[in-house]
Amino acid sequence: MQTLRQLRRTRDLTFVDLALLTGIPARAIAEAEYGMRRLSHGEAEAIALVLGLSPAALLPPPPRPSSQANVLPLALAAGLAATLAVTPLATGVAPTFQQQWQAALLNQAGAQLIAAIPTVALPAAAPAQPVVSAAPSVALATPTPDALAPLVAPAPPIPPAPTALPQFYLDEAGPHGCPVQPASGHVVITQGYGIGTHTPAHIWGAIDLAVDGDGDGLAEPGPSWYAPVVATHDGVVKVTMNSYPAGHHVWVVAPDGIWRTGYSHLAIVTVIDGQQVRAGEVIGLMGSTGFASGPHLDYQVWRGDVNVDPTSLVECGRK
Repeated sequence: MQTLRQLRRTRDLTFVDLALLTGIPARAIAEAEYGMRRLSHGEAEAIALVLGLSPAALLPPPPRPSSQANVLPLALAAGLAATLAVTPLATGVAPTFQQQWQAALLNQAGAQLIAAIPTVALPAAAPAQPVVSAAPSVALATPTPDALAPLVAPAPPIPPAPTALPQFYLDEAGPHGCPVQPASGHVVITQGYGIGTHTPAHIWGAIDLAVDGDGDGLAEPGPSWYAPVVATHDGVVKVTMNSYPAGHHVWVVAPDGIWRTGYSHLAIVTVIDGQQVRAGEVIGLMGSTGFASGPHLDYQVWRGDVNVDPTSLVECGRK
């Protein structure tokens, strides 16, 4: 059987539409739909007329008779029989055949009354819990560590954590670390080390570094411009501005005076001549000053007067 709400919706009617067509307040219709009240017979007839239904389809079904209604006649019969049976006893007259019949009627009515009463299942009684007597207080000896030693397995040794290499360090091979530290992207080598790869040609040269912003392995000008350039070791700064072909150039000379690194084509230099810097400290921003085809860093490593290939030292891909 469809509800009033379903019947209304199948006819594309709102509360207001049905209220205007029937004259019943929209609130009363809503309360009837949500079970807050019952429709009166007149309201059911008005709504049924609009929806094209019988009023009986909107009225709730008649209530089912309670089991107590079956018990009531039996109770009345039992009361009547009891009254008839007690009357001769109150007068002191000896019981007659009629009185015996009345007593039998009383017994029959009482039996029917008891049979009509529903049986109520009582919860089963919980089983009795055994009473545990308190154990007498006995002083126990505390076991010694020597006695427990065979029972306790020794904890496994904790392996030492691997020692992480610092991001920048200087050893016999040269200064280690990536001189370009962009906020995002990856540093890639755009030109490798080799004789004649950089001007002047008699200098074996350097490697060129720039920034790959989209992960395709190729450098792009956008993320390369103004990428921070840092010193790869401690030392003293020597600045040369507007040089050729290096443009804005910075030397960092190590405290031992043996190792030095060069940083060329900087757009901005953030240190001054003679300044002490630490490894990882920003010395400038990547650019394309001097003889350069685009923003990149020309990075050189020298041991005295010997030019060193920095390819294995920059470690820009190591995390």
